[in-house]
Amino acid sequence: MKQQRIEVLLELISCNQPLFYWRYDEQGNLLYSDCPAEKMLDVVLRRTGGLRCIYEMGHNAPLLIGADSSLLWIADRENLEGKGLFQIHVLGPFFSHEHGVAGIEEMTRQVVAQASPQWANAFLEVARALPTLSLPFYSQYAVMLHYLLSGEKIPTSSLDYQIEMQPVPADFSNLKKHTPPKDRLQTYRAERALLNAVREGDMDCADTMEIASSVAKVREYTDNQLRNVQIACTTFATLCTRAAIEGGLSTTKSYCLGDAYIKSFFLAKTASEVSAIKNQMYKDFVTRVHNCRNNPQYSKMVQGSRDYIELHLAEPISIETLATRLGYSQYYLSTRFKKEIGCSVNDYIKFVRIERAKRLLSTTEKNISEIAENTGFASRNFFASTFKQCVGKTPAQYRKEMLNT
Repeated sequence: MKQQRIEVLLELISCNQPLFYWRYDEQGNLLYSDCPAEKMLDVVLRRTGGLRCIYEMGHNAPLLIGADSSLLWIADRENLEGKGLFQIHVLGPFFSHEHGVAGIEEMTRQVVAQASPQWANAFLEVARALPTLSLPFYSQYAVMLHYLLSGEKIPTSSLDYQIEMQPVPADFSNLKKHTPPKDRLQTYRAERALLNAVREGDMDCADTMEIASSVAKVREYTDNQLRNVQIACTTFATLCTRAAIEGGLSTTKSYCLGDAYIKSFFLAKTASEVSAIKNQMYKDFVTRVHNCRNNPQYSKMVQGSRDYIELHLAEPISIETLATRLGYSQYYLSTRFKKEIGCSVNDYIKFVRIERAKRLLSTTEKNISEIAENTGFASRNFFASTFKQCVGKTPAQYRKEMLNT
């Protein structure tokens, strides 16, 4: 039954561009492949080290494996009945961005550097026929495959990477002389908002999505409008990558993710497609940082309380609200929260509100009354006094100091 569902998935994928399917046992033996050049591509796949990685690490999420030539595979592990028995299911290979003839020839030299000329020529013919997929497509295929194998529904942000990315081949010979924009302060504030939202893994990112659009503002770098959008979004991806690292996401995952999205920008055919990929990338970074910042030692009850607080700061929140919503007594929730977090529920609410207010003061032009309302304080005066008590300066002083740094 499971194998029949995989065959249906392959049929659906072929409506876009067909992918080869592979299956390996727990010893690394190839059990099945529908690839006509299976011996050749099996050698290339093993050369990447990706199969060994998924065997040794026991991945419970899809893994993107590939060579430094941008030739990629999707792999996932299916645990079978019986101790230590499992199979590895693989889709691919495919390219993550388009290669010209010269690009494929160079990639061939990298992959088969020590092979015979006959083998290299044969591989070159195979490579020319392989499909090219952008990140939105192959990440969706990965989570679909994972669902068929495990029954678990996961977001595309769960896709892991074992990959080295090469710079995107692009012609920047027609760059224009850039004229500095007049809105430096607005751009600076927008960039700070972006960095803070990604760094904090702020899932309540509706306000920062609008800011993110302004950060990736398109300027006339070249005579090609699509290229202008690609350049702007590449800069945006770099900001997200650095902010994610500062937020706790590993350097390897952050750079691999950023590089994969940058390649997708240059693979896109229209400015609207680039914009859609940019929005997916932003949410992906925020989600990954949020997940890695969530302490697995917190109970479901306490983590649920933290999530609710962070998503409803503008509303009245109390221990009574949380206890009713989560179905626990106030005493039990209060005791467990203080034991796990180290402070009371009310102190935590105040801390999160002040941190959100600091971000709004340094990254937006909202007046202090609006910020007080957005962060759930009853009045501007109460907000100002609480802020000074926690930060040591008034909201106005904090804003002035941050804008001068």
